[in-house]
Amino acid sequence: MEVSGDPGIPALHRLCTRALSGALQSSGLTLLLSLAAHCSGPQAKVLSPGGLDASGANLWASANCSLLQGFWCQPASQLPRDQLSALIQRLALLQVPLQAWQLSCLANLASRCGLQDDFTLHPPNLLLFYNLSQVREADCRAFICRAAQGDVELLSHLPDQRVALRRAAGACLGVARPRLSASDLQLLGALVCDMDSSSIGAADPRVLENLRRCPRLTAAQCIALNSLLAGGKTSLGHLTSGLSLTGSCGRGGRGLGCCPAGCGGGIPLVGASRGLGGQAPTGCSSCLLGVHGGAGAPRAGGPALDPTLRPILCTRPPGSWTLEGLQALGPLATYISPHLWAQVQEAVGLGFFHSVVASCRVGKLGQREASCFVTSFLESKTKPVSSRPRLSTGEPCVRGNITAATLQDGLFLVHYDCAELESCLDGRILRTNLDTLLQHPLPTECQHVVKAKLAQSYPQGLPEDQLRLITSLVYLYSRTEISQWSITSQDTVVALLAPDVALENQTEAVLQKFLEHNGTVSGALLLAIGGTRLCWMSPQQIQTIHPQELRLAGALDLSSCPQSRKDVLYAKAREAFGSSRTPAAYYRLMRPYLGGALVEELRHLAQANISMDIDTFTSLNPLELQSLDVGNVTALLGHNVGDLQKARSHPTVRAWLRSLNSSTLGQLSLDASPAGPTGPAHGTRGPPSTTHQALHLVHTSGLPTNDAQASTSGMAPAPLRLGPLCPGPSQTRPRLVATPTGLSTSFVHCLLG
Repeated sequence: MEVSGDPGIPALHRLCTRALSGALQSSGLTLLLSLAAHCSGPQAKVLSPGGLDASGANLWASANCSLLQGFWCQPASQLPRDQLSALIQRLALLQVPLQAWQLSCLANLASRCGLQDDFTLHPPNLLLFYNLSQVREADCRAFICRAAQGDVELLSHLPDQRVALRRAAGACLGVARPRLSASDLQLLGALVCDMDSSSIGAADPRVLENLRRCPRLTAAQCIALNSLLAGGKTSLGHLTSGLSLTGSCGRGGRGLGCCPAGCGGGIPLVGASRGLGGQAPTGCSSCLLGVHGGAGAPRAGGPALDPTLRPILCTRPPGSWTLEGLQALGPLATYISPHLWAQVQEAVGLGFFHSVVASCRVGKLGQREASCFVTSFLESKTKPVSSRPRLSTGEPCVRGNITAATLQDGLFLVHYDCAELESCLDGRILRTNLDTLLQHPLPTECQHVVKAKLAQSYPQGLPEDQLRLITSLVYLYSRTEISQWSITSQDTVVALLAPDVALENQTEAVLQKFLEHNGTVSGALLLAIGGTRLCWMSPQQIQTIHPQELRLAGALDLSSCPQSRKDVLYAKAREAFGSSRTPAAYYRLMRPYLGGALVEELRHLAQANISMDIDTFTSLNPLELQSLDVGNVTALLGHNVGDLQKARSHPTVRAWLRSLNSSTLGQLSLDASPAGPTGPAHGTRGPPSTTHQALHLVHTSGLPTNDAQASTSGMAPAPLRLGPLCPGPSQTRPRLVATPTGLSTSFVHCLLG
């Protein structure tokens, strides 16, 4: 098969591939590199012809990250065991950011080759997809500790695997615990993000280190966090010094809250010597290390730590918080309630406010998180909404007119509320300083003020140079208002459709204005705005895309598309890739678009030995899947058929399983009862249920189990109680209630987006 002749491969990639092929001695490696270059397309950097040294003992030793990011499972399945092992270790060394569909099939390849025992050398994200039934009891804690460094959100299409991972962690802990200790928390890592509020409240104070790794907290978790902070007993040791508001654990999941030395990979934690209060309160026994303890001196019964680490200190009540301590909280500080901010010393609160605005201006903190913090902080400094005068126009400016210098002040939003912004901001200053103003994380009320003033300044619609600056305001504009804009540049489209700023109607309206001037959407623009925006284009707009542009765009993530859009995109992709010479080449190109495939094509692919990954399978049209029998699906998934067990609660898989009779299910060794609830699991951030999954650890030294459940799980019951995580855009938000920690309804709505 000569893949380099297929459509869509950039000429330079083909040239490099031919040069590499002449140098490499292994046909398996040659094929894999060829397909990697093919798959990566414009999204990866080109590997120079001399990038691999064929004379070296390990051909993967010099493979670069850009090339490996285009990894494809089918040719990788042809590699000998030692070369597959070298590939996986290279992925770990370079911390190559693979996607879920790549990781799931790679995990199955590693399992087939017996490589799971080398998990300490493998990427943490890959461990999330491993067959947990093959984890030996002796390796349980080390395995879970390393896996918990990964991005658990990658399991969004494998809800049962996420449940099983959490249950495996519970089994590693040995017995049910009413309170998770510091060592438990080090083991669980980001899995703590699945804990409910009561478990968080009862955990060791070091739970804050775990919560920093959560992409988002639920309202209930936020309440628990504020209760912990209010009590003054939280532990903030081993936090990175200086302002760090990104919430990142580093590339590959390493960093804050990750495993200490000697735990599944020996990744030390970087320490800072102060907590919220700046020093340890007298008698603070909940710290892992006391203020008088030497560096590396463990608490009685606690885990051994890196001797280079500095002591862990405990927090104090809000009135004793310091600026350094607040900065150590990182992204968790954006969840602090108005009730607690009201207790913080004014100088400390203002200093932190200034640092948040500075981080937002340079892109270290997202506008959404910063706006939530500003909303909470300002609520703590003002009267209740019901007692404040309504925002009105025409009021005289009392505080003083806003100037360009005023807008440079990091405390601008503290000095001017939204009513004063309306009365004190002149149109000329707004027009010439719009970018500076919008660098501030404006509360929603203030955003409406700015939008109204822009309408006064530009009654015929905003000029294009100003449109590129209003990214944070786009969601406020109607289709009618957008129809007055002139959008001629791709740069303007990219700015207006930045992630998380425009809704479906705005996306379609913005693209329509661009199409009126340009006629079509280029592959570069599709790549820049992402697959989600492609999902929100109208069918008529999708039809304007030339097939060549789809080829140039490469693989886009269309998993969030409604079925109606998947159908249209599939038909368009067929125009672009239907002439591929082999089923394998066709599948590689069509994979993102197969959500619109008909049953006849799925049967054809099943006969082509493509081994479809489970992420692609769950994106298929559920109605078309109903016509596939067990033989079709088994052939379609190939080596990945075992992943049905990990995804049986996914709506697409669950619907297909329910269409089968019990005898047919027996052929798959699956039962018809999903591990999750009857409601949708797809797209949620948390596991769908706490129901047991039929899964077993390999016992080597008598891991304790619950006798009542041993016949189905072989695991000890997990000590965690889980609650649903933050709802996605299409889910119903929980009813908000008054809380003793002072979380107002507006603040919680801000947190939930």
